[in-house]
Amino acid sequence: MAKKVFISYAHESEELSDSVLDFSNYLRSQGIDSEIDQYEESPPEGWPKWMMRQVQEADYVLVVCSRLFYERANDFSGKSEGSGVKWETNLILQQLYGMNTNNDKFIPVVFDRKSIDFIPLPLQPYTHYCVVEDSQKFKLRDRLLGISKSKRPELGQPSIDIVEPKPLEPKERKSMFFSSIIDVELWDRARWNAMTTIIDPAFQSPPVLGFVFADNKVGNEIFKRLKKQFGYADRNNEIRVSIIHGISSSRPHDYKVHFGLNWEPMLEKMEAVGFKPDESVLMTMSRIHEMNPDNDNSISMFKSSFEYFKECFITNVSVDKKRGLVPCRDNMIKLNTVHFRTKADVLANENDPDCVVFGVK
Repeated sequence: MAKKVFISYAHESEELSDSVLDFSNYLRSQGIDSEIDQYEESPPEGWPKWMMRQVQEADYVLVVCSRLFYERANDFSGKSEGSGVKWETNLILQQLYGMNTNNDKFIPVVFDRKSIDFIPLPLQPYTHYCVVEDSQKFKLRDRLLGISKSKRPELGQPSIDIVEPKPLEPKERKSMFFSSIIDVELWDRARWNAMTTIIDPAFQSPPVLGFVFADNKVGNEIFKRLKKQFGYADRNNEIRVSIIHGISSSRPHDYKVHFGLNWEPMLEKMEAVGFKPDESVLMTMSRIHEMNPDNDNSISMFKSSFEYFKECFITNVSVDKKRGLVPCRDNMIKLNTVHFRTKADVLANENDPDCVVFGVK
């Protein structure tokens, strides 16, 4: 039976992920049943249980030591970032302690000599392998196959010929795409805390949907970058704005605003370059804000004006002590679509893009 190997690593860069994939496929070509997360799209038991099963069932666990893996393995702050690496590290440490340091299962590997400095402390006593060097790669391969060219034969016995194992089929990596118009760091710093509408009572110009931030300067930078990305108008309908009512039976005027990327144009772009959406995973990020007005006059007037003009503008709105709410006209972006929804409509379809507003994944 082929030896089962699990490769644990941090997604530090696309280059490292590609190197891990190539190395795993090499091991499979040598008859070693190598497993990595890139072969999986979404394990039914969830990632933590999947990782635990892989670590427990593997004959060997190859730990790819890199700066990010080292930092997260030594991060005891309790932050959720890098939780996958921390989870795997805890599993490895628990098994190492159970072995009473008699370890032949967990093997540190690096993809460049500089990364030797990033081998976690519990694994430093053990032999490591720099797998970009052929001699080291072949030594590790032989170890995983149970082949030792330095092993002494029994006295009076000739050396046993090495039988080359049958290669296993390489596995394909699922294509994953991440696209977002949300700069998480900027949005966190800006602190989106309100919406406002600007309506021309004479109906001479389209309405404006304004985003109010606690930090005016950072909020302005957010929309300055969006304006640079999309220009005067979102011609490809890539920006998605949803205004969702009916979120509270006790407060009928409350509504939520969902702001992010429209996934339909993204799928069209994927298909245009030859990728099949059914064989790919698209990930994005969005922002949600809840408004609790005393009445629905403002948003109702905005909706009526939008339906009249078939377009609106979005921009950041600054809070000025003397002038009140001041929209930034330099950052205005024209939209041709705004989604006016109800909670019931959204929850009627579990795959609705606005389901995330109500905590449905």
